Amino acid sequence: MLRRGRFERAMDPLASEYISSMEADSRIFYSVVQINLAHTIMLAERRIIEGSDAAAILQALYKLHEHGVSGLDLRPELEDIYMAVEDFVTKETSEEVGGKFNTAKSRNDQVTTAIRLTLRKNLLDVEEKLLELVNALIALSEKNTDTIMPGYTHLQVAQPTTFAHHLAAHTFAFLRDVERIEQAYDVTNSCPMGACALAGTSFPIDRVRVAHMLGFKHIDENSMDAVSSRDFALQAMSALAIAMANLSRLAEELVLWSSAEFNLIELPEEFAATSSIMPQKKNPVVGELARAKAGRVFGNLSGALAMVKALPQSYNLDLQDLTPSLWNSVDEVRNCAEVMARLISAVEPNRELMRKRAEGGFAAATELADVLVRKAGMAFRDAHAVVGRMIARATKDGRSSEELNIEDLRAASKEVLNKEVNLTPEELKGALDLDKCIVARALPGGPAPKAVKNQLKLLKREAKYRAKLTRTRRRAITKAELKLLKDAKRRSR
Repeated sequence: MLRRGRFERAMDPLASEYISSMEADSRIFYSVVQINLAHTIMLAERRIIEGSDAAAILQALYKLHEHGVSGLDLRPELEDIYMAVEDFVTKETSEEVGGKFNTAKSRNDQVTTAIRLTLRKNLLDVEEKLLELVNALIALSEKNTDTIMPGYTHLQVAQPTTFAHHLAAHTFAFLRDVERIEQAYDVTNSCPMGACALAGTSFPIDRVRVAHMLGFKHIDENSMDAVSSRDFALQAMSALAIAMANLSRLAEELVLWSSAEFNLIELPEEFAATSSIMPQKKNPVVGELARAKAGRVFGNLSGALAMVKALPQSYNLDLQDLTPSLWNSVDEVRNCAEVMARLISAVEPNRELMRKRAEGGFAAATELADVLVRKAGMAFRDAHAVVGRMIARATKDGRSSEELNIEDLRAASKEVLNKEVNLTPEELKGALDLDKCIVARALPGGPAPKAVKNQLKLLKREAKYRAKLTRTRRRAITKAELKLLKDAKRRSR
């Protein structure tokens, strides 16, 4: 179809298969059909092609839409789905009518438009799954606002916190992921159709009309930029990579917490596997695979950036190889968020052990130093040194924080500062009390139950707003698609 004018010989079969994108194009099939429906309607409205020819083309396209991608000839010789659709229309109508099918458009503007149409839906899919995870984390947090656990820095016990506070930290990150994906959606929601190969067309087309029929917010303002830019895809892949990084961080903690050494949570059996040889094993395979898939999504972004970094304007076939990486990133993040949401919903914390780990790691040490500053009038650095020495001695002797007494504090103070600290036994005991330590941290964002409940209210409100926005966008897309199909069916008669 394409080669009969410029070339005398057919492309080598191996070369045809090498450059063909047929295998990956099935994902954008319905988007390609919609583009051609809208474009054909616009051509008829602008009287660029005859109404009868437009009706025949629309009838063929509507039939193809109902039949699905299996109705196409997907031989590699046709190169891509755009030529396969044109081949179908030509066979369904005639050589003359089919020959008008590509009037005032190119594969170049079609491909980027089809990617954008498909990506819009896919980004909404990812947002919905991330919001499911957000809601699962909120639900688990609400049950554990009083569940004390150690907070970690450098993977060492640092300060006491609550399980709810820890989970909320992940939840805020996932909501930012949703926001980043929404921003990528906004950038994607622009129509390149009418840019043709790169310089537009001399036909009096209506680009805004096509964009409106396809449910786009606006058109790309520069025809060369429209066909050759993939920064909308890069932005989406960047947001997806960051989301996968956050998913991997959560997965890593689930792996650690479910280990015998930590044993802070009970991993649901439905999300674990066992060994082929070791019958006692309960392996956290979901979390492990999430970590691995994060690397794949990072690689997709890195590869895509490498593809576009030195491309001259405008379109180059290099861009064809970027698209499968985009879809893979979408799929990996969507699937990971979905399975992690279900896993989180079934997690059970080992509450008693969490508390013991906080006590055994001297998690209240910072609070004791703060109390020395407030009650004994010490400089913080002096208090820091005294508490550090006291805990070093206790650790060496194999004693826990519950076994510390005022004599230990006085001995450490005399050794470090050459004087005894002025603190009562009751004040020492209160400073080392984990419950009091948590409650005292009631500042906004802190781990105190009241502060965490405020955070959860905020998370709920934000998640509800994001979910509403996602539903609104999906309804707008669906409305545009149904209207386009209805209009095409009416005009094809």
